Amino acid sequence: MLFEISKCDLAGRIGTLETNHGKVQTPAFVPVIHPVKQSIPASKLKEMGFDMVITNAYITMKNYGQEAVERGIHDIIKYDGSVMTDSGGYQVLEYGKVDVTPEAMAAFESGIGSDIAIPLDKPTGFGMPEKKAKSYVDHTLKICRQTLGAAQRKGQIWAGPIQGGEHEKLVKNSAKSLVKMGYEFLALGSPVEFMESYEYVKLAEMIISARRSIPDSSPMHLFGAGHPLTIALAVALGCDTFDSASYMLYAKQGRYITEDRTRKITDMEYFSCPCEVCSKNTPAEIVSMEKFDKVEKIALHNLYSIKAEVDRTKEAIVDGRLWEHLMKKMHSHPKLYEARGTVAAAQDIIAPSTPQFKQGATFRYEPIDQYRPEVLSYHD
Repeated sequence: MLFEISKCDLAGRIGTLETNHGKVQTPAFVPVIHPVKQSIPASKLKEMGFDMVITNAYITMKNYGQEAVERGIHDIIKYDGSVMTDSGGYQVLEYGKVDVTPEAMAAFESGIGSDIAIPLDKPTGFGMPEKKAKSYVDHTLKICRQTLGAAQRKGQIWAGPIQGGEHEKLVKNSAKSLVKMGYEFLALGSPVEFMESYEYVKLAEMIISARRSIPDSSPMHLFGAGHPLTIALAVALGCDTFDSASYMLYAKQGRYITEDRTRKITDMEYFSCPCEVCSKNTPAEIVSMEKFDKVEKIALHNLYSIKAEVDRTKEAIVDGRLWEHLMKKMHSHPKLYEARGTVAAAQDIIAPSTPQFKQGATFRYEPIDQYRPEVLSYHD
């Protein structure tokens, strides 16, 4: 695996990840594509600048079977860029199990030509007792060991799924064990329930625990992170890629993504976004559309909104202002605001890759800013 880092600030980095189907610039949002019924064509996602998408290998297997192996996943979803496949871990989290063995799923992912493949893990979720969570972690590690040993790679990147939820020791053990097995790309699982519960402190702690346990040279993926509110936090703590179906799930609920929250489109009178959807329509016009068209329009805007936040975060890294950008985002929600101290305390994660000298001034707005790495480096 080739992963080249060109710019850093805090633990965020601008990087380039090479796969069998091209280069992916990180940090990168990876849109979820349904392999059977996707209302926004994958070609549109490529046109918008998304270098990689993720789709569900389990659903692909159930709907296409051997045909998917013969055609390849890129032809199935009509996308010629990098494709990551989820092996069905989400279905395991939702329904408890799936009717396929980890060995069969690994062979299927290899057969369909996934650029980044994930073993059939057993997600721990949020709120699970530590003893039960440990059994899930142990099961996932066993499967990951077997998968990496048997996989016919052919240039594929296998992502090791880090599990453990809010249990720090389990997350650390999971991450270290995967690195020892030979996984160069790590993927942090089960954060969705943290975010749905607004447990941003726990989310930050989980990311920090994982990042502390893997090499700086290894990219880390975060499952299920697709809201502009949390992107800067994830990137600042060392997440390089992150996926979500939020753009479509929110659209089906009539929820319109902004920089720091979602709004019911029925409550809106004006659009301030300049994307192709908002510049040509009013909220009232979209509300009056047929359901399919309405969902498609909102989902497309949501994608533009997420990508804009990723680009703002990347620009903040280049400018050396990721701290300012992150603190601004953390004022957007009181539960996110609570995580400021967690970030400031993680100096072993955010300080080594923060340049000591920058092109412009460093701003101090409030007491927490005395803990930005450049200031502490100066005092040291």
